[in-house]
Amino acid sequence: MSENLETVYSTTNVMEAEFIKMTLEGEGIRCMLENELQAGYTGIFEVKVDVMSSNVDRARQIIEEIRESSESAEDTDKEDSDDEEE
Repeated sequence: MSENLETVYSTTNVMEAEFIKMTLEGEGIRCMLENELQAGYTGIFEVKVDVMSSNVDRARQIIEEIRESSESAEDTDKEDSDDEEE
């Protein structure tokens, strides 16, 4: 029985897609990037991160954790910047 690939993330930022791919692979989830060779057209083409259908839920959970961590770091940076201005 073969599994299908499903897209779990898409972005126009190739570096962001590569980071997501590396993080997922670090967690043992094999993935593939679609349109990654369009790097010269950053911001125009969507780069998609695909995983096997059996890994979709876990991959989305990890991606959500990455996003929450990123948002938290941005909030901290903003607070630090505001403190310096006072």
